[in-house]
Amino acid sequence: MNILVIFERMLMLLAMMGLGFLSYKMKWLEDLSYKKLSEVVVNIFNPALVINGALTAVEAGSSDMGLIKQNLMFVIIYFTVNVIVSIPVSMLLGKEEGQKNVFSLMTIFSNVGFMGIPVISSIYGEGSIIYITFYILAYNLLLYTLGTFIAQRSLPKEERESGLKGLLNIGTICSLIAIIIFFSGIKFNDTVLTFFDYVGNATIPLSMMVIGASVARLPYKEIFSGIRVYAFAAISLLVMPIVASFLFRGLKQNDVIFGVFIIMFGLPVGSIVTMVIKKYGGDESLCSRATIITTLLSIITIPIVCIFI
Repeated sequence: MNILVIFERMLMLLAMMGLGFLSYKMKWLEDLSYKKLSEVVVNIFNPALVINGALTAVEAGSSDMGLIKQNLMFVIIYFTVNVIVSIPVSMLLGKEEGQKNVFSLMTIFSNVGFMGIPVISSIYGEGSIIYITFYILAYNLLLYTLGTFIAQRSLPKEERESGLKGLLNIGTICSLIAIIIFFSGIKFNDTVLTFFDYVGNATIPLSMMVIGASVARLPYKEIFSGIRVYAFAAISLLVMPIVASFLFRGLKQNDVIFGVFIIMFGLPVGSIVTMVIKKYGGDESLCSRATIITTLLSIITIPIVCIFI
């Protein structure tokens, strides 16, 4: 794996973030348009890229059940490790119960979709996206069950609600469609392939621009304050993926699947976590700052992590 090439690709993503930052500062993007652009990326472009990954895999003839089993094994290991590690991380960094809940959620739920898809596809190509769809399915299942449970732990029992209804969302549906396409081996004509290729590829610059705009929206002093956020960033972006690369190296059978698995550990905090925290009255500021800081630092840390794959 050429680390220089990966670093150049991460710089490319950073430049795209810069376009979003500039667009917001120049008022080409404002709060309402930023929000709407984010919704369009989440509901149209990102799902199209997921489906395009399945179409690409079918066209390449890479529907190997052995590879899928390996990937599923790593998906289970990934979320199991995150849940276990979230306990000491939250106890170490959280001052009170609400903050402990935030650190738990941030450890378990990294940005596997919004950031993971453009990063993985930039490094391993569109054919690797099919492996990410399994992470997205598991992510959504955990987020709206375990995630909502953790977010509500500081609430009185009578105010808590079930998050199961959140499972039926565009991310879950398109991930299921992608998996069905992949396993069925259905091939579509060039017009369909071209459509999903064009629409899906727009995800990368647009999602990075949304992240860049989110940075521009907050005061710098507020974003970059707090030593505990940087301690969390070091643990989540470097310690966890590097330790995992050594700990699970004996299970490695395919370079791409193992690479996706390790990079997943090194992704920044998922932006959806802030929305969950906000909904249930947690420390939204802490989560927002951690999301932005880990996203910016990941441009540097992901190439470092790739050295250990």
